Amino acid sequence: MQGAEKRVVGIAAIIYAIGLTGLFIAGTRAQVIGLTPLNLGLSLSLPLIFQKKWSFGLFTGLLCVAVCGFFIEYAGVHTGLLFGNYHYGKTLGIGWQGIPYMIGINWAMLVFFVVSSLSGRIGNAWGIAITGGFIMTFYDFIMEPGAVWMGMWHWKNGIIPMQNYIAWFICSFLLIRLYLWVAKPERNAIATALLIIQTVFFAAVRLIV
Repeated sequence: MQGAEKRVVGIAAIIYAIGLTGLFIAGTRAQVIGLTPLNLGLSLSLPLIFQKKWSFGLFTGLLCVAVCGFFIEYAGVHTGLLFGNYHYGKTLGIGWQGIPYMIGINWAMLVFFVVSSLSGRIGNAWGIAITGGFIMTFYDFIMEPGAVWMGMWHWKNGIIPMQNYIAWFICSFLLIRLYLWVAKPERNAIATALLIIQTVFFAAVRLIV
């Protein structure tokens, strides 16, 4: 990781630390939660700015994952057959028929982070997809209580079903395979760092909710 990348990661860590502090202060909680869409957009943009090789496949892959992720969530909310019975709150911003557009961006961000982290460490697409599926499912397990507490989405009777995690693994696996079919995987140190920072952030929130 070069000097500029280290500074960007340091700034990102400070932003998340400030956000975490703001969440635990009643007077600033609503403002911090309201910045969630901006924070997610920034988190995806930063590693892309420092991506060593930009390509049509990279952006096409991210777009495909974002669109497919959005419609996966649409099917999930409107049928209850994928993840279980849940609905979205207002935290992730505007959307269509109850599905925030930002959730598609979130899927693209996580797939990009995980693939960037595994690139060069695992030599084939199937291995990346399987390992990445487990990583993203673990991330979801860590994230769920905090995401619900922040009003991103809400589960029926407040219970997160095991079905959610099984579906998360399957959908993560398929979306990673889609991304790898369109784009060539490349290492991105900032993406790896942000995946760790976000996991630590939600782990901290999980401890107090």
